[in-house]
Amino acid sequence: MSANKETNLVQAYVELNKFCQSSDYERALKAANKIIQIAPTEQKAFHCKIICFIQLHNFKDAVVALSNPKNAVLAGDLHFEKAYAQYRLNCPKEALQTVDSAPELTPALKELRAQILYRLEQYQDCYNLYRDIVKNTTDDYEDERKANMSAVVANLGAINPNADLPQFEETTYELSYNAGTTLAMRGKYSEALPVLKKAEQSCSESVLDDGGTEEEAKEEAAIIRVQQAYCLQQIGKEKEAATLYQNVLKDKPSDQALVAIASNNLVVINRDTNVFDSRKRMKAATQDGLEHKLNSRQRASIVYNQAILAIFSNQPDFCKQCCVKLNREFNADKRAVLVEASSLVKEGKSAQALNLLLKVGGTLTLAAAQVLLAQGDRKAAVKLLEESEFKYRPAVVGVLCTLLTADNEYEKASKLFTEVYEHYKNDEEKLKSLRAVWRAAGEAHSRAGDAAAAARAHAALVHAAPGDKRTLARLVKAMLHEPEEAKKLAAKLPPISQLEGKIDIDALESSKWMMGAKVVKKTVQSKQEQSPGTPGSELGQKKKAKRKRKTKLPPSADLSKAPDPERWLPKYERTAYRKRRGIRRDVIKGSQGMTTAAVDQYDMSKQTPSAAATTAKSPRVEQKSVDSAWQRKQQQKKKGKGRKW
Repeated sequence: MSANKETNLVQAYVELNKFCQSSDYERALKAANKIIQIAPTEQKAFHCKIICFIQLHNFKDAVVALSNPKNAVLAGDLHFEKAYAQYRLNCPKEALQTVDSAPELTPALKELRAQILYRLEQYQDCYNLYRDIVKNTTDDYEDERKANMSAVVANLGAINPNADLPQFEETTYELSYNAGTTLAMRGKYSEALPVLKKAEQSCSESVLDDGGTEEEAKEEAAIIRVQQAYCLQQIGKEKEAATLYQNVLKDKPSDQALVAIASNNLVVINRDTNVFDSRKRMKAATQDGLEHKLNSRQRASIVYNQAILAIFSNQPDFCKQCCVKLNREFNADKRAVLVEASSLVKEGKSAQALNLLLKVGGTLTLAAAQVLLAQGDRKAAVKLLEESEFKYRPAVVGVLCTLLTADNEYEKASKLFTEVYEHYKNDEEKLKSLRAVWRAAGEAHSRAGDAAAAARAHAALVHAAPGDKRTLARLVKAMLHEPEEAKKLAAKLPPISQLEGKIDIDALESSKWMMGAKVVKKTVQSKQEQSPGTPGSELGQKKKAKRKRKTKLPPSADLSKAPDPERWLPKYERTAYRKRRGIRRDVIKGSQGMTTAAVDQYDMSKQTPSAAATTAKSPRVEQKSVDSAWQRKQQQKKKGKGRKW
């Protein structure tokens, strides 16, 4: 190498070092390229170039440079950088292959491999690797590793709630949050709530102590509050949960995954009400880019809820697309079939829904029976349940018993319980746990007239609960066909003196208690009214007379004088009525717009009777009538003509 070339190379390295120290990675990248132009075999300059790409978030350029065959020699040892760039480009499978191809698994590669396994949802392998890292590494990042490890444990708890999982000391709010999440994933929501509240308080204090603002503390604690809302929703406090979700979304958090989860959970709370709001929330929960920020379980739940919302929105085609996606991407074939069948039933295509459910079988057979019951086809539902693998489960036995009893098929119901007894007779613990089944069996056998089978069912009940005297009494009643055995069993019952207590024997012997209290009271009262002289007739009271309300009189009423006969007439028609002095007004009574002339025209008292009217009158003698108040009023009007007002 010439002296001039070497001088330029040294000067370029000085510039590269200066730019790296000042974190000016764009100028550092130019300096690294300058070095590579001067000396293409400079591995340190190539390494700095890749680091600059990563610092500038140009992960794609970093992968292209590392994958170029021309740079194979220079990129030989940069396995960590290549795997990290692939991981940041959301290619975890390729990143895992790059890590596994490294000749030696360095501590940095171990850390990266654990992160990749977590992204690939291989939680058990990730947990084992983190346990090895925590055991063999001691540095300042121990709390972060424990937090990551506790997050892995939380996801393991979601997969297997009964697994024996380790617990971590809650020294940071991240560890407290993951501890609460682990309890929530295992179904212990009430226990998780206080742990999450403690984590929220610790998170806010930690951010404020580090110099952050209240808004930043609120932003950091948003994920903890959403987890609290999830726990409240799971224990049935949906109003409180909805309030928490809405408060978090009002703050517009920058975490897109958090917005998606809160929006999806609000859709679940809305159900079939407020569909417009649910569609708006679902749009936020299905934005682009979320496939890399949510795990498969969360994404499957969102697609499942999207399909159900499509049913409520009357979008059967879109619902079918969601079901295909559920089946293809998440292997949720049963959930997809169940939702699609529900959509078909809503469209009125029950036959297609039945074929779809029966084709899959298994637990979906119960859904097919539900469809048949909704159609009113009880016999087909009974036949389907009798042929299913769930025939001897207590819930299915109860449904079958109810359906058979509704059709008055008591013998079939009795036979069903006999088969159930034969199925469980070798399982002693199961026989004891099915007390409700044996009680129903005793009633079914009694209705069918099979006394021996009823006695056997009650005997199973007594065996399950030896100290229950009521069950023993039922067994005695069922054993009446074998008097000797019934007497032996009855001897184990307590004496009547201990049981009678405050029982009124006379009231029980009378037949009136069957009619009801109201009927008995009415009968007693009617008898007492018929014979008032009998002892105790004072109890029968007569019907109370209606109390008359006092007549309200005006304050100026004089009861010594007779009431005015014209009191019901309007004031202007009374004899004592006088017009007020002032502006002359024609008093018009009649249709709107009628003049005084029209009043005179239609005043029949002023008209002379015609000849036709006189002949048409009846030939009876007419009596002279007394002038009415209205006639007197008209006469006064005539007398007053010409008077100056």
